[in-house]
Amino acid sequence: MLNYIPSWIISMVLIILISVLFYQIYFRIINAYSDDKNRITIVDKFGSILPYGLPLLEGLQNFGQQILPDYPFSLMSLYKKTLMPFVIFYVTHPALAFIIFFVLYYLFVRAKSPMPNRPFIRFNVLQSILLFLINSLLGATFRALPIEFRVSIYGLMLCNTLFWFVLSTIIYSIVKSIQGKYAKIPVISQAVRIQIDSQ
Repeated sequence: MLNYIPSWIISMVLIILISVLFYQIYFRIINAYSDDKNRITIVDKFGSILPYGLPLLEGLQNFGQQILPDYPFSLMSLYKKTLMPFVIFYVTHPALAFIIFFVLYYLFVRAKSPMPNRPFIRFNVLQSILLFLINSLLGATFRALPIEFRVSIYGLMLCNTLFWFVLSTIIYSIVKSIQGKYAKIPVISQAVRIQIDSQ
């Protein structure tokens, strides 16, 4: 019976079930801290780290696959053991990114969100969505360049620069989330603040 169900439907159902489970757990824990919404809890820190997986996978798909084989073998073997299975799953299920994008937007970003208002998580989710959109745009622009340029030394330099930009902004944001502080990425964080303040 499962052989006849498309894999994207199974993926979507799994994401919805995981989202509902996460929502129930999150809602119960946050209700315990509802007296002070500006207090940053362990749940807020952990919940603000997870959305950065989306722009990370997008950046690895767009730039990492092209340049990581040229890096030292130890780095490539570490990548193969840790992130590569997730990237392969992400690449083989292209609808997954947009489903996660809309689930995050619906649960955390909308003005009438069903989730409790937690400014720290909202900031990080919105920032991760913005980083995802920037990664998608940079990746589409890079793929639109002529193949002769992309495989040349200049194309590889550009790909390397974009890859390290993406990776460094995500790592910086994750570290700040673990510390319980707001990341300050020029332009991106300011745009997130403007969006949050306007709602």
